[in-house]
Parts: sequence; structure tokens; C-alpha cells
Amino acid sequence: MEKKIKVAHVIRVFSYGGAEVLLRECFAHPYFKENVESDLYILDHKKLGLAEEVKPNVNSFHSYKISSLKFLIEYIKFLRSIINNKYDVVHTHLPAAGWMTIPARLFNSKTKFIYSEHNLVTFYTKYNYYLIGLVYGFFDCLIFVSHEVGKIVRKMHKGWFFKTKKTVIILNGVNTDKFSNMYRNTENLNEKFTVGLVARFRPQKRVDKWVEVAAAVYKLNPKIKFLMVGDGPDDAMLHHKIHSLKLQGKIELPGMLSDTVTAFKRIHIFLLTSDFEGLPLALMEAMSAGCVPVVSNVGGIKQLEFDGFGYRFDKFNANEIANVIVNYAANANKFKDESLKAHAFAEKNYSLTKHVHEIVELYKALLNEK
Repeated sequence: MEKKIKVAHVIRVFSYGGAEVLLRECFAHPYFKENVESDLYILDHKKLGLAEEVKPNVNSFHSYKISSLKFLIEYIKFLRSIINNKYDVVHTHLPAAGWMTIPARLFNSKTKFIYSEHNLVTFYTKYNYYLIGLVYGFFDCLIFVSHEVGKIVRKMHKGWFFKTKKTVIILNGVNTDKFSNMYRNTENLNEKFTVGLVARFRPQKRVDKWVEVAAAVYKLNPKIKFLMVGDGPDDAMLHHKIHSLKLQGKIELPGMLSDTVTAFKRIHIFLLTSDFEGLPLALMEAMSAGCVPVVSNVGGIKQLEFDGFGYRFDKFNANEIANVIVNYAANANKFKDESLKAHAFAEKNYSLTKHVHEIVELYKALLNEK
């Protein structure tokens, strides 16, 4: 048996965002565990929602108080650990982890440094945009989660800014066995037809627009249910929006749940009103679970070739979107047909096994380079 590849995975937080959930799934995958010895580094100790779930599947787990008065001490401690452990690969995710980790490269010439870009860089905060853009050229390889993500990076490239050595596109993957649609055959759509969202409530998700659609749907069909699973920086704005549209008690808000499988089983229409996306993992999970997508046509979603299922909108119009959703609720055969197609699409194009194999093969290819 070949020696396992020693990899440090670095990310700023480990809550319930798409990048974190995907890492959790990768760590648990048999092929990944067979080939990779993973150490996980979390830069912000305050957001560790998925920590206990991944600890059994990683070699070691580290978190640091980067967002505290001990920043400098904690940062030096983190860099020393990355440097002293002599990893084969250091794999960073999202901008803060990328630019904060890259100084370790000066002391690890044999280690391969990889950065995964999960979002459209033009939507990052200014400091993340400029800092990650300046260090792009120091990575041995950039992974883009969609063609659109890579396209935007190429547009931004100027001189050293967003310079790339090697790039690959590895699409996000989902465990299609775990997120199954088998239960859909026995559903009674007249009982609890539900419009749902599973997400980290960040500004780009535009949960205010989501609530506007819910209000429009409720006026057309008050029997339809609403479920928003998640939390985040826009929590207060979300509650204010719900109150202003008099939807208190109409939208179920359980907070963030680690068991998203159960949530997706309750959802029939996965409504996403984001201003931008890379390639949202939650959307892949939703489709795999048989949810029909009604989503804004932005970022990596543009590359998804929905064939005979779902609805994408280029311009936001709450009433038009509501009419589409209500039509699904009124037509059980239409919903069930498109639900099957959504699962088949996810299973064919975005399986976790495919994703894991591509990541491991990339590690091996980089280490074989002279």
C-alpha cells in the first residue's frame, strides 16, 4: 500500500458553510481516508459547529484565536505548526485561509500549496479581494469549483494580481446515497408542501428577497409551508423582514442544523435568491434529495444544464417566482417528475466519489512534479 499523503487543510471557520460541509464529507469518504492523512486547521475558534463530526476522521484538529487580542501570538503558533509538520500538501479554502497561510511557503519549499476558490472573487470584501489576489501566484495550484469562478479570476488577472501557475476545475460533490430521494414516492404533496432553504445567512444569500417570495406565495396559497434552516450575520435583518411583511409564525426558523438530510426531506422547492454563488453545495444536496430548484441564475449556477426540471430567474420578481412555486404545489405529477430528474442530474454530474477521486489524483500529480 502506498504511503498516505500528509495534508494540512486550512479554513477560517468550520461552521455550516458549503466549503466546510464538503470538507466534512471528504474526510469521511473511504477513498479519501485510504489515501490522505488529514490535519485540520481552523483559524477562528468561535465557529466550530462541525468540529465534533470531523474529529473521528482526521489525524489532528487545531483551532486558533485569530479573532482576538492574542492574534499575533496565535498566528505565529499556527504558522509554526504548518512549517514544522512538513506536510506534503497544504490545502487552503476561501480567501482568509489562503492569504494567512501563504507565508509558511517561504519555509517549506518542498510542500505543495493549493487554494480552493469557492466564490466569485469580485464579491469579496475589499481586503480579502486584494490580499488573496496578491498571493494567488504563490500557490502551486488553484482549484475552481465552477467554470464561472475560473472565468472571473481570468478577467481579474493583471500582472501579479490574480496570477495563476496551474488551475483545475473540480466541481463540488455530494453524497447521493446520503441525500437520497427514495422517500418521494410515498409523499402526499397536499399535506405539507414546503418551500425551503438550507444556508449560511450571509449577505450574498439575500434572505430578504427569499422572504419577499414567501410573502407572495402565502398570498396565493396559504397552505404552503416555509422552512429556512441556517444562521449567520443576516439573522437580525431576516427577522426584521419577516416582521415587516407580517409573516411571524409562517416561516419556520430552526437555526442551523447538523442533520440537513432531515431538513431536505421536508423541502419540496429549494428556493435560492442569492446575488452571487460559486457552485452552492446545498443546491447539489437539495437536488440529490429530490428537491426541485427555483434559483437565481448567477455564478456557477449558470453552468448547470437543467434539462426538463427546475426554474432559474435572471431578474428577481417575487410575484413571478411565487407563481412558479404555486404551480408546482398544484401539480403533483409535474413536481414528482422533476424531482426524479433533479436527483438523476446530481447523481450523474456531482457525486462525492467523483469529487474525492479528482482531489486525491491532483495531490498525487502535484507531488510527482519535479
